[in-house]
Amino acid sequence: MHKFDLKKIEKLDNPKRRESMPPEETLKKFKVDNKGTLLDIGCGIGYFTIPAAKIINKGNVIGIDITSEILDIAKRKVENIRNIEFRKNEEYSFPVEDNSIDYVFVCNVIHEIEDKVRFFAEVKRVLKNQGYFCIIEWDKRNMKNGPSVNERISKEEIKSLVEPLKFTFLEEVNINNEHYGIKFKI
Repeated sequence: MHKFDLKKIEKLDNPKRRESMPPEETLKKFKVDNKGTLLDIGCGIGYFTIPAAKIINKGNVIGIDITSEILDIAKRKVENIRNIEFRKNEEYSFPVEDNSIDYVFVCNVIHEIEDKVRFFAEVKRVLKNQGYFCIIEWDKRNMKNGPSVNERISKEEIKSLVEPLKFTFLEEVNINNEHYGIKFKI
């Protein structure tokens, strides 16, 4: 499976990405509220995690990633934000309690997961009843940026994997011309 190459870390935050996927506006498209707990899986350098902590000012944000080096970068970017923390995780084991999360947010991670059903089952474990699962992924088509088309996953494929786990599809979210967004409720 393709995994993000740390040598390409500049791709995680640059003017082009901020223009096509501004983090705060993107989170608002998913209707993230000012209270609750958001888990950002594969948080990287905190591109969405830090803005989420500003939006959810009556709650908490937890960013998790499998790479310690990238979490160190995210931690250094946090200044005077008290409702945010970063934790290292294993691919199919998130370091949070059962039924404790209001929003699970995942951007450009699912195409890197080998056992997607196991990953989605872990998402279900941590989400509260009535919690939201927000996903951004690369459109499954050939384009200059992103992983090869055969490494991508379509929204239809994601729906077919999560719906048997009792996730209910809510809506498609317009992200940009390279990515799609979809939102589920448990």
